[in-house]
Amino acid sequence: MRYLNFFLLLTFISCSQGEVRQIDEVGYRTSGIEQFFLPELPTWANHSASGMCFKKHSFHYLDFNKLSSVYQLNYLELLELQAQYNDRLESYFRSTTLRFLKPVEESAFFANTLENIKGGVRYFKLPETVNKVVLIFLDRYIALGREDEIRKMNEGGKFDEAVPILFSACLSRQDLNQWLIEKNLDQVGFYSLTAEWLSPFDSNLRVGPRISIEVKKLLRTNVEVRPVSPEKDHLPSEIVF
Repeated sequence: MRYLNFFLLLTFISCSQGEVRQIDEVGYRTSGIEQFFLPELPTWANHSASGMCFKKHSFHYLDFNKLSSVYQLNYLELLELQAQYNDRLESYFRSTTLRFLKPVEESAFFANTLENIKGGVRYFKLPETVNKVVLIFLDRYIALGREDEIRKMNEGGKFDEAVPILFSACLSRQDLNQWLIEKNLDQVGFYSLTAEWLSPFDSNLRVGPRISIEVKKLLRTNVEVRPVSPEKDHLPSEIVF
């Protein structure tokens, strides 16, 4: 399965590396940003095997190579751009019955998000005083019906000396926030890394065998990371340390 996923990623990305075709159909105008998007994953591949879950949304994966070349963005900025763009789209679609964007709207969403990134807007930024985090593999807890263990960790003081980060390979940022409210955990102060952050590109902007995120690149080198899973030694394949 690993090699099948690798083949699929290579296929999707190789398809996206060609020139953007001009479509001459009457009434259609491109937004010009199509070159920065990879083809969407088919429904059957839009899942996490290690998390035992399917994604609720079809996320837009960005071509980090092209974006870096054109806008001189680094890995962290590219991750933020993809995460914030997908979050902006979800907010829009939650507020309307429409399920598509006009090219001019798509272009405006992308341009505004890019400006935010260049201006220093960040979804994920730990305080300078943090030197220890607990990385919680949320999908596995949900799949096994053991979410209450997260509450017990909080009540037992596990997060008193280490900042808790919830990782989900399937939930979006807004899905996760809704889950926290439903579980009465929204006041704990969790940081989150959700499905919008995953990419087929690594920190060297090379295509890897699966979509993933290099967590240590988001954190300072002196930050200790303690991964937590409901099963011993079972960590998400999407996380790279």
